[in-house]
This record gives sequence, structure tokens and C-alpha cells, in this order.
Amino acid sequence: MGIESLDIKNYQEIVRAAGVLTSGKGVQERQISKARIKAILNGGPDGIKALLGNTMETTDADLLPAPNMLQSGIDRLAQKISGIPQVRVDVPNENESERSKYMAEKLERIVTNYDEKQNLNLQLAQAARWLPGYGYVAWVITTKMDKNGYAYPSAELRDPFDTFPGNFGPDQQPRELAVVRRIPRYKLAQIYPEFAEQILNKDEDETDKGATAPAYPFGTFDTKTTSDWEDNTSQGVKIIEYYDQGGTYVVFPEKSMILDFIPNVLSTPPFVFVKKMSFDQLKGQYDHVIGLMAMMAKINIMSAIAMEDSVFTETNISGEIESGQYRKGRFAVNYLAPGTQVSKPQNNIPYQLFQQIDRLERQLRMVGGYPVTDDSQSPNSFVTGAGLSELNSTMSLMINEYREIIRHGIIEMDAKRLELDVVLSYQQGLTKKPMAGFFNGAAFSENYQPLKDIGGNFTTRRIYGVMAGFDEPQKIVTGLQLLQAGVIDVETLQDNIDGLENIAKVQERIRKNKAEQVLFDSILARSAQGDPAATMAAIAIYEYPNAITEIMKQFYTPQEPQMSPEEEAMIQQQMAQQQLGGQGGVPTMAQAFGV
Repeated sequence: MGIESLDIKNYQEIVRAAGVLTSGKGVQERQISKARIKAILNGGPDGIKALLGNTMETTDADLLPAPNMLQSGIDRLAQKISGIPQVRVDVPNENESERSKYMAEKLERIVTNYDEKQNLNLQLAQAARWLPGYGYVAWVITTKMDKNGYAYPSAELRDPFDTFPGNFGPDQQPRELAVVRRIPRYKLAQIYPEFAEQILNKDEDETDKGATAPAYPFGTFDTKTTSDWEDNTSQGVKIIEYYDQGGTYVVFPEKSMILDFIPNVLSTPPFVFVKKMSFDQLKGQYDHVIGLMAMMAKINIMSAIAMEDSVFTETNISGEIESGQYRKGRFAVNYLAPGTQVSKPQNNIPYQLFQQIDRLERQLRMVGGYPVTDDSQSPNSFVTGAGLSELNSTMSLMINEYREIIRHGIIEMDAKRLELDVVLSYQQGLTKKPMAGFFNGAAFSENYQPLKDIGGNFTTRRIYGVMAGFDEPQKIVTGLQLLQAGVIDVETLQDNIDGLENIAKVQERIRKNKAEQVLFDSILARSAQGDPAATMAAIAIYEYPNAITEIMKQFYTPQEPQMSPEEEAMIQQQMAQQQLGGQGGVPTMAQAFGV
């Protein structure tokens, strides 16, 4: 698609289109919900105020005994869904030649190179928290230059708090995307030096117009009409990034100007949008449990107050104190008039209070999909393996669903990056580009030709390992069970164990060790049968274990001429004399085997 055929928008059209995406009752309600979740997950006084309102004093909020189970739950969930699914490129059944397999593996390495250049592992660690927290996450497709001037496709993660998608199509993908965020004025001037003067020239009568009096119809969530914890105002000036099929626009509302326009060279919009499955609205995993957490926080407050009152109960005096003032303390002495009565009421904390806390915690874990087993706790009601399995089944289903969502998003990311790489290479006239990374347990560094090695093949397949999401002990135990049952092979088990680098080298050493063991067992068997050469070789290996390879190589190398029976008998007699401490003139093991 040529640039001349694109529907390029002017400033007013961009502002109008972005305004539609960021306004409306539903959008504003979603933004307030996102702000509440953001404050709670970040914790601290702002989180408590988001949970209980602005009636709390800051000092009280700092000391509030309210466990942030949302933070713990989202961290545990993210750790299970943040792994990078392995990239695979399938070879058609009708074309399984060695050349086709080689090209498929090279395409896999090209995509792996993309992943490493954009630090996809770190991006997924963040996206795995935003996706359940906000309900969606987005990547924008862009171009990055390396230090040698080569252009590579990249996908940049955008904060969902600042991201506003358009209407969804049949493929569950929006056709446009707006990102409203702030950036320091000086930084913006560095990015766009051609507009530095306008950016740095702040009008005195326009004190950050983008924040106080926007010239575009963005909602009120970033103004002082909402409570403190809903305020999104921060340092810097506001910019708008708008993405559609035509390209990428960067708008500076304060000056009513377009800072940048990048035509879209892809066959689809230049972004990837991933959303959590929901009924008919964009909802996060924990939007509907905030009430339960607020109730738990309130009961925690009541419990703390009740316990303090039970420890520091008041003193009631009926009569007169001759000493004047009632004294407290270890060595205090009070003189009371005759007939004076002193009482201290008992404040018993209702046990139902603590039962209610436990009940709320169970409900919070059940609704939020956060079982106690994730905290290494064993529930009393489940004492069997079957019970624990049933308890974790809901969590497993939820994890699988999130992984499937992320997997499809990365497949789409692969297609856009591969297509962009071909276009970039064609535009720049590049015949080859360097790539490096780590693939299938081994490091690689080579050149590739985008126009030849990619061509028009933009289809990949992403798969999670057999034991994805397991911790290392679980991986080893489960992997060995699957290996014994014949479900997986050794290489698959090795691929799923973290820390095993250069699996090809590991397999080479394993084969070498197995061969050495077989040959050594053969030497021992022949020695037991009375073979003097085998006995000498075994003794030499015992004395020089680091030279086992050379010793066995020499032992199994045919010697010409063969020793006669008389010579063998003489060697046996000499070895017997040596064992008895005699001087038989038998050569040492080092001399015999050249070690």
C-alpha cells in the first residue's frame, strides 16, 4: 500500500478521533475503576484511600492492618503466565526436505532475535500484571536502530492506564488506538529537536493547557473534579499517540500541532491489543472484589480497635480518692476513702469478628482465583492429593486461559514484526542483517536475508512448554514421571528446566559419559575373566581417572603383533610378583598406557 493511498488525518481529525475513544460514560467509569485498582495495587496511603475513601488520615492509613491480597494475588498469577512461549515455524507435510527444515529453523531464530532485542521477557513480566489488573494490554509496532545502523522491527509496551482502544472487530481486535500520556517538556524537545522552540516556549497565559483546559474532549479523570486518588496529573506535558490503518500520529495539544507522522506499511494496524475474556466490557480480574477487600479492611480496623480497648480498659471509681489523682503503673499507690469502689470492665472481643475475617478472605480468594496453596499454605479442609488438585483446578483453568490470550497476541506480534522487517529491508536496500540470541539451548550468531529468509512467510506458532508455570521442583518431579511414562523425551525435559544452557553440549557430554561407562564396564568384565591387559587398564584408570579417555582408547586399539600365550603368562607372573612386593620389572601404569 502506497503512502499516497492512505487516509492521512489532519490535527482536528486526530483530536476528534482520539476524543471519541477517551470520552463517554463507559470510558470514564472504566478509567475511574482503573485508577482505583492502580492505587490499591501500588499500596500505601493512596491505596487505603482508594479502598475506604478520603476519610482516613494519612498517619492512620500508613498503619492500617489491611493485607493487600490483590497485590499478592496478581504477583503470583503474573509469575505463572509471564513466560515466553517457544516459537515454532511448521514445515508443510508435502515439503519436508532438509532445506525446508533449515529455513523453518532459521525463521525461528529470526523471531527469537526480535524477542531478545526488545526484551520480550521483561515486557511479558509487566504485561502479565497489567492484563489481569486492568483487563487489557497493548503493544505498538515500531522500528529500532542498533548501534551499527541496522533497522529492526520492535514492539513497545504501552501502559493500559493511558491506553484507549476503539471498537472491536470480529477478530476481537480494535481498528484504532489512542494513548494519552505525559512526558517532561525537555525530553519531548530532545525527541523532536525540530520543534524544540515551540515545545520549550511555554505561554504564560496557558499554564499547561493540556492538563487544565484541554483543547480536545478528553474526560475529567485527570482534573481536580475527582478525589485525590483518581488524579492522574503528573509532571510533564500531555501528548497524544493515535494509531490506525493509516499510520502513527504524535500530537502536542498544548500547541495544537502534529509532532510526528509515521505511515503504516503493514497490512494491518500497527499495534497488538490483548484483552482479558469478559462478558461484554473490559474488566480486570479484581474489579469485582474491591468491595470484599474494603470490608476486610474495615473489620481489621474494628479488630484493632477492639483489641486496644480490651488491653487498655478504663478504670471506674465510685467514691473519693484521698491522694487526689488516680495513679497507674507498677509502683503506683492510691489512697481511697472508706467505701470507695474501683472496677475495671472486661471487654471481650466477639469471636464472630475473626470468623468474619476468615470468611471474607476465603471469598476474596475464591472470587479472585487466588488459592491458599499459592502462599504455600495447606488448607485444613483438603488433606488428600485429590482435594488439593480440585482446589487448584480453577486456578489452572484461569492460568491456561491467560496463556492462550498472551500466546495469540504474540503470534500476531510475530506476523507484524516479520512483515515490517521485509518492508524495512526493501526500503533500505539491505541484502543481509546480523542477528544473535539463544535458541534451543544454544547461542547463535549469524546473518540473515529478510527478503529471502522471510519472504512472505509471516506465520509462526507459539507453544508453552509441557511444564510451563511449574516451579523447578515441580518441573523435575513431573518431568521425570512423564519421561518414565514415555510421554516426553529427554530433550523436551531439558528444554523445560531453567538454567540448562547449550543443551547440545549437555547431550554431548551425556553421550560421552554413557559410552565411557559402557567401555569401562567391559574392561571390568574382561578383567574379572582374567584378562591381564584389562586388569592393567582398570588399575590405570583408578590411578589416573582424568586420563580415562586416553587409557580406554589405547586399550581398545588393536596391538600388533598379538602377545603369545607364553608372553601373557610372563606378564601375569610379573604382576603377581608386583602385588607381593617383589621386583618383577613390570612397567608402571603411566608407562604402560602413556599417561
